[in-house]
Amino acid sequence: MSLPSAAPLPPAPGPRLVPPSSRALLTARLVLVVVVLAGAAYALTRPGPGEPSATGALGVLDVLLSVAALGGTIAVVAGWPEPRLATRWAWFWLIAYFWPAALVFLLLEPTPAWRRGPVRAPRRRLTGGWGFLLALLLGTPLIALLTGR
Repeated sequence: MSLPSAAPLPPAPGPRLVPPSSRALLTARLVLVVVVLAGAAYALTRPGPGEPSATGALGVLDVLLSVAALGGTIAVVAGWPEPRLATRWAWFWLIAYFWPAALVFLLLEPTPAWRRGPVRAPRRRLTGGWGFLLALLLGTPLIALLTGR
């Protein structure tokens, strides 16, 4: 009488790899980085309300740059490959409350802009609830620190 042979164990799941960004996604991300940086530079160099040349009202360029940067980044968050470091909702809240998070997202998601090969996905991602809390608690103080206002 022979012992029944055991079924072979399935291979242990390896780390999930995220494929590199397509050329179209990379181009869109880099264009949006330029738009976000241009909007930030324009907003930071624009005269403040107490300065003589300021009217205190938003100009057309302010609105266009803001809408293009925020709208384009949110479109990339919603419509392109699944983010690797945080969920879509986490990125939405971080970007909505803290605009430099848009630069982080555009440079790192779904793979770093400078990497051409696949990247290992982390075991856990930042969820939408934690993203909201982080943005709410840290967004305003960090913006005040960055802008000096």
